[in-house]
Amino acid sequence: MKKSLFAVAALSAIAGAAQAQSSVTVYGVIDAGYIGANGTSYSSKAAGVGSNTSGNVKATSSQFGQGAQSTSRLGFKGTEDLGGGTSAFFTIEAGLTPANASLSGGTAVDAVQGTSTDSGAALNNRQSFVGLKKNGIGQFAFGRQYTPIYEEASKTDPTAFMNMTGGVVYVGGNQSGIESGQSTNIGFTNRASNALTASSETFAGFQVKGLYAMNNTNTQQIASSSGGNQNWNGWGLGANYTWQKLYLTANYQSFNTKVTGIDLYAAPSYNIGGSQTPLTAQSSATAGTYLGFTNLADKQTYVAGTYDFGILKAYAQWIGRKVTQNSGLTSAGAATASSTQFNRNAQQIGVRSYITPAIEAWASIGNGRYKGADSVLGVAPSTVNFTAYQIGSNYYLSKRTNLYAAFGSTTSTSASSVAGSGTNGNQYAIGARHTF
Repeated sequence: MKKSLFAVAALSAIAGAAQAQSSVTVYGVIDAGYIGANGTSYSSKAAGVGSNTSGNVKATSSQFGQGAQSTSRLGFKGTEDLGGGTSAFFTIEAGLTPANASLSGGTAVDAVQGTSTDSGAALNNRQSFVGLKKNGIGQFAFGRQYTPIYEEASKTDPTAFMNMTGGVVYVGGNQSGIESGQSTNIGFTNRASNALTASSETFAGFQVKGLYAMNNTNTQQIASSSGGNQNWNGWGLGANYTWQKLYLTANYQSFNTKVTGIDLYAAPSYNIGGSQTPLTAQSSATAGTYLGFTNLADKQTYVAGTYDFGILKAYAQWIGRKVTQNSGLTSAGAATASSTQFNRNAQQIGVRSYITPAIEAWASIGNGRYKGADSVLGVAPSTVNFTAYQIGSNYYLSKRTNLYAAFGSTTSTSASSVAGSGTNGNQYAIGARHTF
């Protein structure tokens, strides 16, 4: 009898040790509520159309939407203790769309109403990576991952990455065309596919991070061709320093898209950073011809700092992005010289504070400027200045559930050669968010 009890106890201990060595966690965010917006912006194509002599276009929206505070998601992450202070880890995370019929990434629509009615098969892959960690040294991982700037901006942004008008560093996905020069992901590249990342442990307050992304191909398109390259790669470095209540960070990342000698029976298209952004390009030259050498360089810089005064936390940020096209083809197939396609920088300050243990408030204000390519006129010589602010509050019903209300506004100067300038837009949202 005693031997049986000892055997059961031993098996229980072994099972408990196995559970402690390996774990998988399911987590996620669901965010939905009311979102409204109104604004005016300039459109070069609208000038002189009908009775519109100024080129100004007005827009309003009102809907029960999603993700004003946080993008909804479902994730799985796990670790396994390999012994000796070494562990393996993984993360798989998909975006969710609780306001739509499609669970995540689907595009099916009602042919009559023109609205989404059926679940799509595609999943929005936010993150998918696997890696190893050594206690006291650091870690590395392979897969689709956040960039160094995204990770550090998420810690130093006073809006906490609100997906609304009013932020000038992080520009989320709920602007609905209200913010010109502020399109989604226009500030910096959020994620990189085909990436290797590494980060150190924190030593004497310092930590360093790095990223290298690579997706290069060399393909023979037709029998008579010698083939060509469609290469996308990038790298990034970041460092942060913590001293008591002070946090400082500096980051730089650079991405390149190169296309050489590709036959246009399958016209190549590419984008910055492996994610859909407004900075896309595709040749419209006659099929069967060849592209000249094309090199699109995207350089991004981010510096920021926070200080926790106890009653409130103060934030200061600066972001810069410059995209350069080094020789290639215009939309008409003519050769182009090197040129700056897009140049944007912005700075922002803000505060966050708990007014009571259950009520948190924040406020931010920022400005910046951008100069970019117009789809019709080529590189626009004019510079557009913009300003924006945002205020909001959270009411925490529990550690995982909160109600929120926020208002954001943006304005930009008018330039007749820059489509979308002359913006005056507002956005407001009331919603509920639950994390699990």
